[in-house]
Amino acid sequence: MNIDSLAEKYQLNKTESQILKYMTDHRQELKNLGIREIAKQSFVSTATIINMAKKMNFTGYSELVFYISEFNLNQERLEKHDVIKAYGEDFLTLLRKYQDKNIMILGSGFSQNLANYFSEYFNLYGFRATSNSHLEFLRESHKEDVLLIFISNSGNTGRMFELAEIAQANELESICFVGSDQSAISRLSTLSISTNTYSQSSHQDFYPQLFFGTVLIQFELLMSYTLQNLR
Repeated sequence: MNIDSLAEKYQLNKTESQILKYMTDHRQELKNLGIREIAKQSFVSTATIINMAKKMNFTGYSELVFYISEFNLNQERLEKHDVIKAYGEDFLTLLRKYQDKNIMILGSGFSQNLANYFSEYFNLYGFRATSNSHLEFLRESHKEDVLLIFISNSGNTGRMFELAEIAQANELESICFVGSDQSAISRLSTLSISTNTYSQSSHQDFYPQLFFGTVLIQFELLMSYTLQNLR
């Protein structure tokens, strides 16, 4: 749970932020502590805690406790998800490194729609992202301040492959979302996230295009995990 984000969203003061931090730090036993114990440990009155809960649009203390406890359960469920177990920590590490730098997301065709969505999502949470192709970002001089994200169903798309080659040659770090972990772009990326949905039949008429929906789910899960753990 990101206390700073909640404090900014609900305009919590320093004392209220400290109360919320204490509650989240003790969320495992929160339901057994009681409001008086929380007030005592936080050196505030019970009224202060109730007012903070209402400030956060909860009906009262009990609903706030439920929210924090449920958040803990959701976090545990998320951490057990196969996508998080496979890619979570590496994705988090890269996003933390480039949190205050630049992220360029590249895709073509239907993948461009995903690139646009990724970009808007990143910008919403304070990252600096673009889904427009700025070739100057591929220069070696940007290897410390630009993270690239490639989205490609086949993982072998001509132009995407060329850009991935340039990025690797210039020592830029990259993440790729691809349909196959055996693809060319996958081998060139710092972190390859595969849907394992691509086959030669993918280009046939009426063949289910599972790649795009699966990438969206993977991205949502990874970003949820990242935002909850980003410091």
